[in-house]
Amino acid sequence: IKLSVTMKISIAALSILTVSILGIFSIHAQEEAPGMTKMCLFYPSPSGHARSDPILNQSCASDHVHTFYGPQNFHPNTSYEQIRDTSPQYSTSPVVENQSLYWHPSIYEVVIANGQKTYSRVSDLESSPYYRWNTSTSPETVAFPPGFRMIAFSNQEGADQGGEGENNLFVGCCDFTDDGEEVCTSTSGNPLIFPTTACDELGVAMAMPTCWDEAKGIGTNDPFGHVAYTIDGTVGGPCPAGYNTRVPQVQLVVRIVNYKGGTYELSDGSDVFHVDFMNGWQEGKLDEIISGCKPTGEPGYSPPCDCDQFLTTNEAPASAVCDSDVKEYVLNEETNIVASLPRGTCQGTNTLIPKIWAVDPPFLCSDEPPADDDDLSEDD
Repeated sequence: IKLSVTMKISIAALSILTVSILGIFSIHAQEEAPGMTKMCLFYPSPSGHARSDPILNQSCASDHVHTFYGPQNFHPNTSYEQIRDTSPQYSTSPVVENQSLYWHPSIYEVVIANGQKTYSRVSDLESSPYYRWNTSTSPETVAFPPGFRMIAFSNQEGADQGGEGENNLFVGCCDFTDDGEEVCTSTSGNPLIFPTTACDELGVAMAMPTCWDEAKGIGTNDPFGHVAYTIDGTVGGPCPAGYNTRVPQVQLVVRIVNYKGGTYELSDGSDVFHVDFMNGWQEGKLDEIISGCKPTGEPGYSPPCDCDQFLTTNEAPASAVCDSDVKEYVLNEETNIVASLPRGTCQGTNTLIPKIWAVDPPFLCSDEPPADDDDLSEDD
């Protein structure tokens, strides 16, 4: 793991609400060949939390609780076609054309009082999937095919180079000062370490592999082995033998605003972070963006966000599904405040509730949506 670093950088021209931790620390990123394009999507809230994993098990509960972003279609029995066709009002995606589903192990605050341990799920989260590709390298980048899915772990082979801080797992804890500066402490690399001190915003970023072995399929049978990180860790670097196709890098950034510090734990009880991705792009749209959105010309891992002109804003995005609806339609168990973490694949006191809808979910209750703010945009 990389040692923590502390920096002060002026951000007077940027809104505190919209500045990205990754923009602040991009100077620590690995060198990239010219020709990088970056597309940024900002999700103001999760779509829900459940012990569900539509990639690994479609018929019963997953091993641990996950937090989802994108369509509210996160029942285990969910297909590519169902998330792709989800109506925008049932998704937290900021754009109509992308109904991909992203998830990670839920984050719990751990408190011990009077000898009793309590796990409280962190639900007030924001996220940003960043898509990166480099048009100057070979093989060329292609769009994810229909049905493509993958899972990336912070301790897998190749994850220890590239990305922010020269590692594909990056954590930054930042405070905003009155004079328009940001003071940040960061760590990078496995294991995931939650800071014990409070800060204005905590960001956890995990970048996924970009090399794909088409002969191994789209991840339906093995969501791990069909993809690999580049040999040198860069987005457009050489791929391992047999991985002859390149896909965009998906880097999921998860943010906790007003981070309290203290003790935190992942829902699987480990210190290894992982991210799941299930492609839900409108067919042909990502191809259009990759071929039509030209690089800005700025070097490095984090050029300015681009490609908005190819996307349609979701004017009425959903917010997180209430736990009461999750209990009624997915799995009837408590996951918010618990004495022990809900665990065990296909285990638990309650069985999975059969899915009763085809595309758009029947959820009636959702958490309060975030405040409407015209300035909430990503420009870094």
